Amino acid sequence: MVASKKIVLYYPRNHFGKQYHPWTWAPLPILAASAPLFADGYQVALVDANVEPQPLKLLLEECQGAALLGISCMTGPQIHFGLEAAEAVRSAGLKLPMIWGGYHPSILPEQTSRNRYVDAVVRGQGELTMLELAGRISEGEDFTGVDGVTFTRDGETVSNPDRKVADINQFPRLPYEKLRNPRQYLNNMHVGSRAINYVSSQGCPARCQFCAEPLVYGRRWKAYKPDRVLADLEFLKNFLDVNGIMYFDSTYFVNERRAAEISQKMIDNGLGLGWAANARAPQLGKFSAETYNVLKKSGLWAFLVGAESGSASQLEAMQKDIGPEDILAAARAATRHGIKITYSFIVGFPGETEIEVEETWRVMEEVSKIVGEYNSQLHFYAPTPGNALYEKAAQLGLRQPQSLEEWASFSTVAGSLPWMSKSFQNRQRQREFYLVYGYPSEWVRRRASRSLLRRAYVGAASAASAARCRRHYWGLPLDWWLLRGMRAANYG
Repeated sequence: MVASKKIVLYYPRNHFGKQYHPWTWAPLPILAASAPLFADGYQVALVDANVEPQPLKLLLEECQGAALLGISCMTGPQIHFGLEAAEAVRSAGLKLPMIWGGYHPSILPEQTSRNRYVDAVVRGQGELTMLELAGRISEGEDFTGVDGVTFTRDGETVSNPDRKVADINQFPRLPYEKLRNPRQYLNNMHVGSRAINYVSSQGCPARCQFCAEPLVYGRRWKAYKPDRVLADLEFLKNFLDVNGIMYFDSTYFVNERRAAEISQKMIDNGLGLGWAANARAPQLGKFSAETYNVLKKSGLWAFLVGAESGSASQLEAMQKDIGPEDILAAARAATRHGIKITYSFIVGFPGETEIEVEETWRVMEEVSKIVGEYNSQLHFYAPTPGNALYEKAAQLGLRQPQSLEEWASFSTVAGSLPWMSKSFQNRQRQREFYLVYGYPSEWVRRRASRSLLRRAYVGAASAASAARCRRHYWGLPLDWWLLRGMRAANYG
């Protein structure tokens, strides 16, 4: 007996309470999983809990008569909300199989599969695995022999052989038009007033020991060919009238020739899109002037670079395969060619010393001098499972969750780590405050122009912060407390 050809894919909320960022991004993981299913004739319902006012109600409606429910999640809040959704489905008496995928299930497939709300885990690249699973389940067949799947049955956990990573050029275009309201994913930001997120590759060849990417894709990088990228961008422009693209590739500029060719095709076809993408610092220091010119002419607004640390010893420990000079060289190269560059830095790594933290701040300030503004982002180390830094964190007292339910309450953003005190966090926030106003960015200056009150506040904060930066004096932060209080009282 042939079962339903309907599939439901669910993308849980990715934040608790307050939204993590002010933009709403299209749920690329379930879009990617759905593309081969749509192409094979399946009826697929895409439910994004980040935008639906009543996601569980909608989910239960869509699951009526469906063959299976797929849930994609990363470590953090999505596990909590994924389990909440799965419990709601079971409580409603719906017996359809629930298949979990995404970064967290791929990293800890055996542990994930032992949860009562998980019938199987799809590991790694899931497009073809989900297609095969859907076929087996829709036909009422068992899926025990499907490559890339882990499941637990009668107390025994089985991991089938890995599925060979496929060339993503064989996959259909991401079906943005199948989202319930595609236009709600357009964002007003620097790259364009109608910007949307897009990916042109999978994986990353780097081996960073704080990142999930090497565990999920094994340091393999698969990229769309330039003509495929151009066709996708033209579709997005015609379908949604987008004028900006935020590339969500883990790293976009692995191949300089490919990046330049895509940009030249954008120019030749008059796309007129602003864009920004992730890059590794060593790449940017080696690009030719011709590459920089074509990237900028095509609409590149900014390189987004994960520097992570300014300490040579910390960079070596995390196997980042870059040094502080690479970070500075990338800033010089981008600035010389008139392209913005923004960095993310992390403090609070397990075992990190005060000297190493200070080395990071020195690089952050040096970058601010090079580009003429503070345009970085400071983060506190957030442990994710399966890598060497996580194991080191466990040795220093990090409690390791032993089940999917425990991971549901595990925070990757709160900075609540045994070695990371509130005092430490406050000192880092103070230091960043001084860089923000000591080297005011275009965003800060634009905020200052909105009112006399804002202008007065920014002027006072900038004068005090610039003086501290010149003298490298960070003690007695009375001005920080005062100015923070003024900001909270006057305009938040």
